[in-house]
Amino acid sequence: MKKREMILLSILVVSLITVSLYQTLATDIIMNKTNSTDADLSYTFDITDQTGRVVNVKTGATKVLDIFVTNSNSGTIKYGIAYTPSSVKTNDITIAQLNTSKDSVSGLINKGERKQITLVIINNSTSDINLSLVAVTGYEHGGDLIVPKNHTLITENYEIDEPAGAEYIESLLASNPETMNNDDPDGNVRYMGADPNNYVKFNNELWRIIGVFNVTTINPESMKSLKIIRKDSIGSYSWDNKMMGDGSSETNYGSNNWSDSKLMEVLNNGAYWNRTFGECPTGENGTYESCNFSTTGLTEEAKELIEEVYWNTGGISYSNMSNALIDEFYQYERGWEVYYYHKANWFGKVGLMYPSDYGYATNGKTGTGEECANIPLTNWSGSRYSGCWEENYLYDYEGSYQWTLTPLSDSPSDVIYLASYVEGDRYAAVTFSVRPVVYLKAGVKITDGDGSKSNPYILSIN
Repeated sequence: MKKREMILLSILVVSLITVSLYQTLATDIIMNKTNSTDADLSYTFDITDQTGRVVNVKTGATKVLDIFVTNSNSGTIKYGIAYTPSSVKTNDITIAQLNTSKDSVSGLINKGERKQITLVIINNSTSDINLSLVAVTGYEHGGDLIVPKNHTLITENYEIDEPAGAEYIESLLASNPETMNNDDPDGNVRYMGADPNNYVKFNNELWRIIGVFNVTTINPESMKSLKIIRKDSIGSYSWDNKMMGDGSSETNYGSNNWSDSKLMEVLNNGAYWNRTFGECPTGENGTYESCNFSTTGLTEEAKELIEEVYWNTGGISYSNMSNALIDEFYQYERGWEVYYYHKANWFGKVGLMYPSDYGYATNGKTGTGEECANIPLTNWSGSRYSGCWEENYLYDYEGSYQWTLTPLSDSPSDVIYLASYVEGDRYAAVTFSVRPVVYLKAGVKITDGDGSKSNPYILSIN
């Protein structure tokens, strides 16, 4: 009889999604398999290590286990996971593959391939149980797996709801104090720092999670939502470029009323939303230029994830802005100060970031050691306060000015924009960088990824 080491079976700590819900188990196991003949490649291996790895599940308890199976054999084989004794299987005990498992509990495994299977064991019986998990393997053309005596192959699938993406991100706050905060007046959870792990794949592009916010939908109903922003700009456009004046002497200043601005129209109903060619507010003297969002506009899959909510479009006067701290900007944005007949809220899907979003995203200190929260946002410039913007992932390191959603309340045309600091002395008709922002539906879940740039979060919705 010739022996080979075939399978490495490891039971490791459960994935992040379930770590706060269930007990976990950490252990390793190497199983030796026996080959009866070198020439015959159409049979199932017998398990020489019959004990496997013993798992204890107390009455009323649930355990979730990640099992890793590696094929060190020279070819493709079949695999399965079995447990013993089979007598533990009653109506009060569940032993199954979790529906969120990365790989199936049985199937084919190629040479050198590594499978990750997530199992759930639920003991609703009146006594504790002990069972052993073992790997069953065999060659691809060997027919059904031959399960050892007194073992039961795991075939059932157990459905469990993953937490919503907003709830999952909120759960990370306590363990990530260096890159997350909930410092705003409403306790919204936000990312901060130069490059936190808040990358997400959305619209087949890299976006970034600003945080988790309480928003209001049309019902009106309050809900928690992931707020995300495109990592890169979609280009430079006017906020609005309507001709403004009394009819006798009109000038292309544009209007700072977001609810009927041209940029709002393009993002929510025009070329960007419909992924087409269309008009964009970039021309001079009130004219529009054509733009092409056929590749960077929103896909149908992305639009399915976006929630339509009420956005605050309150403004701030130029004099108040000059001394406003982050928290004060936050309150003004949600206030009712707007220019005559302009609107302080808007119901829609695609907007822009707020000045306070930029402020709360910093994790820097100033040259004098003061925290950036104690320095007016209009003063975040120069080397003295460089930490405020260098340690801020929302800062545009290419030096482009960025539009925000917030107008000046004492002007019909001026809109607040971002450099390394906050400023508001430019007309809406000026062209600055545009980074779309959306709120995601409550049912959106994070199904994969760790938030890093190389492994961004993956979203899905039922």
